[in-house]
Amino acid sequence: MTFAIPADAIDTLEDEVTRALRTTDDRAITILGYGEVTLVLLLETDSGAFACKRLPVFPSRERLDRHSALVDDYITRLDKGGVEVAETRMWHRPLPGGRSVAYCVQEALPADRLCSRLLRTAGDAWCEGFFERFLDRVEAAVTPRLGLDGQASNWIDVDGELVYLDVTTPLMRDGHERELLDVPLFFTSLPWLVRDVVRMAMTKSIFDKFYSPRGVVLDFLGNLHKERLDHLIPRFVEQAGARLDQPLGTEEIAAYYRDDARMWELIQRLRRADRFVHNKVLRRPYPFLLPHRVAR
Repeated sequence: MTFAIPADAIDTLEDEVTRALRTTDDRAITILGYGEVTLVLLLETDSGAFACKRLPVFPSRERLDRHSALVDDYITRLDKGGVEVAETRMWHRPLPGGRSVAYCVQEALPADRLCSRLLRTAGDAWCEGFFERFLDRVEAAVTPRLGLDGQASNWIDVDGELVYLDVTTPLMRDGHERELLDVPLFFTSLPWLVRDVVRMAMTKSIFDKFYSPRGVVLDFLGNLHKERLDHLIPRFVEQAGARLDQPLGTEEIAAYYRDDARMWELIQRLRRADRFVHNKVLRRPYPFLLPHRVAR
């Protein structure tokens, strides 16, 4: 059943976010989770609780509409590929100068059913069963033109069914292997002096892995280090061995994670520096909520 977007409540949430950006005090908002680029905020209403992911500000309505259409297309293509996606709807509000702020909105699902948590609490049998189901979905859905960010925190187990959560950045490519995503938009949180350099240097390393089953599995296993679940890696490597065109090894996974962590740490340092310049030098709000220091 389609849920109704609590528009007035999200409008109030955005007012709180705007206040947090202006004052650098985010205590009035509840953060459900930190991504590398965007944050997930909790919105509690009389009609239920919602997970709201705030997107970068769109400079025009045309770019917002294009992104919304990409999200819809991505969900449809994942569904056809056998990946069940949590129902997702877009909310937006116009800003001065033709800009728009937008959120991807989902009903908040039980936090204790997040797979990143269940991998800690549910026992060996569940973990092995989950990873088999995960591999099934990756094999069925991922192609050179349809990608998946499969890390454990992007999945939730609802009544025994794996449901995928993260469709904020649709991973789709055209026939020339170019991202359909508005990639420059998602680099706008970097200082403008280095934005294009970083984007050109890092876009390929950020996105390529999501378009092959082996790359998705490698990224999933690498992120288990960040989740402090690396004790699961040897067993999962065994499970994946017979299903990948080229088996993975624990050393390759550890090296991949070290490189990935260094890249994202550099990006976050640049963003924090840009926030300092905005707040302390230019005396104006920095337009993004940044995660606190991420333990890597």
